[in-house]
Amino acid sequence: MKKIAGILSLAVVIAFFILNVLTPLIADDYGYSLANSAFDAVKLAHDRYLDWDGRLFGHFWTYFWLFTGKSIFNIANTIMYCLFVFLVQFHIIGKMKYSPVLFLAINIFLWFFMPAWGQNFLWLSGSSVYLWTTVFILLFLIPFRKKYDDNNYNLNILLSILFLFLGIIAGCSSENAAAATLLLLIAYFAEKIVNKKNFSLFEFFGMAGFLIGFLLLILAPGNEVRQGLLQHYGSEQFMILKRIVGVTLVFGKDLGFALIAACAILAFDLIYNKKHKLNMFSAFYVLAAVTGAYSMLLSPSFPPRSFFIVIVFAGIALGNILLQMEIKLPEIIKRNSIAIAVCCLIGFSFSFLNSSRNIIGVYMEWNKRAKYIEEEKAKGNFDIEVRSPIPVWDKHVAQYNLQDIKHNKDEWPNISIAEYFGLSSIKKSDSDNWEVMWFK
Repeated sequence: MKKIAGILSLAVVIAFFILNVLTPLIADDYGYSLANSAFDAVKLAHDRYLDWDGRLFGHFWTYFWLFTGKSIFNIANTIMYCLFVFLVQFHIIGKMKYSPVLFLAINIFLWFFMPAWGQNFLWLSGSSVYLWTTVFILLFLIPFRKKYDDNNYNLNILLSILFLFLGIIAGCSSENAAAATLLLLIAYFAEKIVNKKNFSLFEFFGMAGFLIGFLLLILAPGNEVRQGLLQHYGSEQFMILKRIVGVTLVFGKDLGFALIAACAILAFDLIYNKKHKLNMFSAFYVLAAVTGAYSMLLSPSFPPRSFFIVIVFAGIALGNILLQMEIKLPEIIKRNSIAIAVCCLIGFSFSFLNSSRNIIGVYMEWNKRAKYIEEEKAKGNFDIEVRSPIPVWDKHVAQYNLQDIKHNKDEWPNISIAEYFGLSSIKKSDSDNWEVMWFK
């Protein structure tokens, strides 16, 4: 079983890389394609910090990879995705131990439960802001998790000092991910204080670094621009009520609430029926997931991709509690485990093939569009009309629910796309007769 899972895990990694290759530049990517060096990437990330939001490190990675090249990003993003899944696995079992079965299970969980899978994992801008920053958060939390499980665990002085900088990176991630992690840390420190546990140097340096990063994030001058959008929601009381309802609906729709409810039911059964003490870090993960969802009340919008950290922490909590349940499978399931696994994988393969068809279709149409633009430029035509939007129906496609070329040539993202291709203007044509074989 482990050997089969190992082979399938390798297939997943290869497939993920191929899906990256088949994902073109999208929406924001064109506007970020301004850097000509790593120094430019730093400067442009700083400019965006002043003009829009505080996601310094996420935006830096976006500028950096667009400067370096999409082909290099495809490799780097695949490596980062593998590291991400491995870190999720660590936080579930609490050990640096590779399990091919769990690695495969986590991939399947993410595929079905992540509400904007393509935007979070394949979209260059989205992956840089969500996947890459979450990897640093999960890395940052490793010593805290190990310290909780073993109070004798410690880091030496040098690593404790370096932990300060990792804390800054983790704190300056994305707004709701940082808020979720902050509440987790507050719960962690409160538990230690209540139980009169000793603190280590790395905990102070880590928390200090995280707070510095968090303050850099939320006090960014550009956040005032974003907060100005809140004025469009009407009166303050109505806005708050509307946003609470809105976040709750998205929380439920994107299965985050279902995961939290499952955690609560299993934890109750573990404590009151099995008479087993719950590892409090499971509760910390649940708290982080809920905080990650409702901290979106402070944001002008809450697109599904923003619930990335919610699903990550909720999934970790669920896996952690299930592990503590020590559930023994019936003998009939053990005897037929391979057959059951094959049936499950066949079901997954149908979803994967359906999504891949849409990804391939988008890739082919994008290449046709790019080729057409270059042909028109060669003829001296720098005012282009193209068919738009390219049909997308599946959440695993990076372009899902993202903006494509519009009718007005002076709208976003038309201006950025025209600049990227060296055009005077580009806009949507009135002809949208798509070849549907790849799309329906």
